[in-house]
Amino acid sequence: MTTKRLYRSILLLLTAGAVCTAVAAAPQNTEQTTLSADRLTYDTRTGVITAEGGVRMEQGTGHIEGAHASYNTKTQEGTIEGAVRAQRDDMQLSCDRLLAAGQEHWQASGSVRMVKADRTFTGSLVDYYPTQDDHILASSGGTITSTDGILSADHLEGWLKQSRFTGLGNAHLMCPARDLEGGGDRMDYYGNDPKPYVVLDGNAWVFQGNNMARSNHMTVYLAEDGTAMTE
Repeated sequence: MTTKRLYRSILLLLTAGAVCTAVAAAPQNTEQTTLSADRLTYDTRTGVITAEGGVRMEQGTGHIEGAHASYNTKTQEGTIEGAVRAQRDDMQLSCDRLLAAGQEHWQASGSVRMVKADRTFTGSLVDYYPTQDDHILASSGGTITSTDGILSADHLEGWLKQSRFTGLGNAHLMCPARDLEGGGDRMDYYGNDPKPYVVLDGNAWVFQGNNMARSNHMTVYLAEDGTAMTE
């Protein structure tokens, strides 16, 4: 029973959502689960379970691999580290270390790469909060890539269900399909609006084709025909 709690808790967090890559819903408890490792220990006094060497946990359509995993049954915190690789349905994650703090917060660190459908997040650190509209926070910066473009900044966060993203510090946007490039000190992207748009603040600039615009505050509406209108 305690062993199941280890891999179930970690996989639940993996499959709850992801960066710029919304992850599939968490699996039900009825899904078959398996765990393999070179060594497995459980300390009844501390409530800590550890798995060492060739760790692989599977549940339903998801699996995760790493060199070392631990789970505290009392605090419901778990970690897996060492060339971490995870996949569930069309979500893929790779990082050096994954921390699960209950089922409402997890953190991936070290060469993070998350892919879901046509969206990819890359960065050194990302926090994910599935119950807050799939909120992602990359406090040390990162890059979001999709078929619509590439957004990067020194501080990056977003709400995946709202398709809303904010970049602070050296915010930069590239939309090859629209031949559009822009940037500023701050960038707010609103993708779910009937007329998607980007708000640029602080040393804002936009370049499209042979046209250049600069302002301290600028709103760019992204038209379906590939043109951009600023105000």
